[in-house]
Amino acid sequence: MAKGNSLVLTRVLPASREKVFATWTEEALIKQWFCPQAGMTVRVAELDVREGGTYHLVVEDTDGKTYSPSGVYETIVTNEKIIFSWKWADAELITRVTIELRALGDNETELTLTHEGFPDTEIRDRHIQGWEGCLAKLPDVF
Repeated sequence: MAKGNSLVLTRVLPASREKVFATWTEEALIKQWFCPQAGMTVRVAELDVREGGTYHLVVEDTDGKTYSPSGVYETIVTNEKIIFSWKWADAELITRVTIELRALGDNETELTLTHEGFPDTEIRDRHIQGWEGCLAKLPDVF
């Protein structure tokens, strides 16, 4: 859902909060789902998951074009919340992503992703498409 120059996406996933948290914090797991389109591959996933730690991803499409977000972890609450900055390698804009996890049962978790700080709705909408593509693949990890 778009809200001004922010976006909020919510998904219910068939896994515990611990498992969902791991998909965001373990390099081997994030490589399995962090691709918004079929045929894309995560070539690099470097995650230093601690407050003040950094992450760097490189995603490659079928034509060899790469997309590389990176940032700093601002808040880590194990199995509950992750807040990190988001910056594309070829851009100056820095935005913020918040991941919140709420247990709905032993093996069901509500994930809410909020991405904020976009200067306009066009850039926001491109990110909506990317996040929706990635989140669609997330249940396959479980």
